Amino acid sequence: MGHMTWKRLIPVAALLAVAACGQGTDTGADSEDPASSADGAVADGGGAPVDGPVYRGALTVLQGVERDAAELCGVVAESYPPQCGGLPVTGWDWDAVEHEEAEGVRWGSYIVTGAFDGKSLVLTEDPVPTEEVDMAEHPELQYSEPEIGDPAEDLGAEELQAIADELTAEFPVYVYGGWADEQNGVALVDTLLVTPELEAYAAEHFPEDTVAFSAMLRPVETQE
Repeated sequence: MGHMTWKRLIPVAALLAVAACGQGTDTGADSEDPASSADGAVADGGGAPVDGPVYRGALTVLQGVERDAAELCGVVAESYPPQCGGLPVTGWDWDAVEHEEAEGVRWGSYIVTGAFDGKSLVLTEDPVPTEEVDMAEHPELQYSEPEIGDPAEDLGAEELQAIADELTAEFPVYVYGGWADEQNGVALVDTLLVTPELEAYAAEHFPEDTVAFSAMLRPVETQE
């Protein structure tokens, strides 16, 4: 592989830079509008139903040569084939979706819907390739700025960056970066999803409303 750079992905952008390369797999399966229902069939190999909120987002799914499962990606190395690592997906079936493949790496850009079981995203609906959906009709799946509250304490840029760095280090599977928004007095943190564990950690360790999360997977109930 050649020189690598890392690209932060906004939902829907996924792998447009590399999607035209490699080999696609056409399964001939029909897809339906993922926003039409929160209840759907779990893909082959999916786990048992999981209690808790159902999340949905548009992002890259990739499985590397040495990985046992497909993973959701927050950032992707712009090499060929691409590289990334993130939250495992339970119930993923590459034979059921169109995807790119090169050197044993499989990937694609999809709308995924599922529940978080504490270790992985368990699919509750079949994934849909983003190229099959008119994303303009689904603004809820596109990037939006996080809600910013009223910080309980005035923190400087170094303190806010330290918060972002700590969350990135403590939750490397979910959190993939962050920076200090000194103007609003918050640490802006990019994450795949805001898990109960992540939310509780931020509430326990940092002043109220000094962390603002920007999640790629968001609860379906907030998108309707």
